[in-house]
Amino acid sequence: MKNKIYYLARSYSPYQKGGGPLMRTGAVKYLKALGWDVIVVIPNYNSKELLIEGNIIQIPFKFKYIQKLTSILERLGIYEDYLDRWVDEAFIYLKDKVQKEDIVFATSGGELGMIKLGSFLKNTIQCKFIVNFRDPLNYGYMNGLRRDKNFHIGREKAHEKYISNADLILTSSQYYANVLKGKFTNLKEKIVNNYFGYIKQIDTFKYTKIKSDKLKIAYVGTMGSTQKPELLYQAYSLLGDSNIELYFIGDITNYKPLQSIKENSVHFIDFLPHNEFLKFMSENIDVGFVSLTNEYFGACVPSKIYEYINLELPMIGALPLGDGKDIINDKNYGIACDYDDIEGLSNTIKMFQNKEYITKIKNYILNDKEQWYMSNRILEIDKLLRELK
Repeated sequence: MKNKIYYLARSYSPYQKGGGPLMRTGAVKYLKALGWDVIVVIPNYNSKELLIEGNIIQIPFKFKYIQKLTSILERLGIYEDYLDRWVDEAFIYLKDKVQKEDIVFATSGGELGMIKLGSFLKNTIQCKFIVNFRDPLNYGYMNGLRRDKNFHIGREKAHEKYISNADLILTSSQYYANVLKGKFTNLKEKIVNNYFGYIKQIDTFKYTKIKSDKLKIAYVGTMGSTQKPELLYQAYSLLGDSNIELYFIGDITNYKPLQSIKENSVHFIDFLPHNEFLKFMSENIDVGFVSLTNEYFGACVPSKIYEYINLELPMIGALPLGDGKDIINDKNYGIACDYDDIEGLSNTIKMFQNKEYITKIKNYILNDKEQWYMSNRILEIDKLLRELK
């Protein structure tokens, strides 16, 4: 294939940890499997060297990178994005590499930097320019909703400026696609939703479930105020039931709401490598818990929903209105309550103590599992890229 895809990302596995880097790595893997020549471009946060390893280019910052400082400058509106200085360096490097027939694929996990870089390259080279919102742009347009109450200059003008010359705008939720179509009506024909799905399909039959009479529920991921994983513990506490065990998998060292919990039935496990995580969940866990605690995040579909589908695990959710909640409830993959409904969560946990109910939910997930595999979800993007003219 003649065209190259320059895949711009703020983070990428294995250089960074977390769901976002894993998802981006998965997307590149499956685009390459479909015949695309993909070159990944990411910042080098650790040294002043330009590093090229296979198809991955790590471009350094010219000056010392202090994210806390650059984030403050972004909040004050002095920088359009905390990655502004890196964008300048990356543009200088890429403007002589990217060709007109190439595609610049700019991802965003809330930051503007990669989109800004893609827009610069499109203006200079007239290459094709794709925007891929993995999450909504932080402090951009979101129906008047904000991700938090921290002071931050609004970025609606910059939002519109840098996506206006995109050839295609991909979102990861229909909610956010509708928000953008409603605000930027001149761009609505270019806006398409694509659920990205799970990365590595596993056969759960190769793992032997450890027998237990207890209901085992796991929360997996970031421990923070956005997710408030302690909601699961609060709902569990209302039951006073010794036949339930909770597992929190992730780093709690900087999250006080979980640090004071000292119960034999509540377990804390640090981040696991992905293969170990899949094995542990398959062998030990009955139900996956997912939470987001702000209406703003209704525009996000947590990647752990896809992981739970892959693991064929029924789900309990504490979520705002949006795609994540709809996927769980409408497709019978479990029950997602309002994130502030602790009593509802508690009653839901009680329902999942019925093994027949769990089996029924698992069957719904099993029937749909194949359609959520990233190698299948990426086919929609492949078709859209090949149709670009």
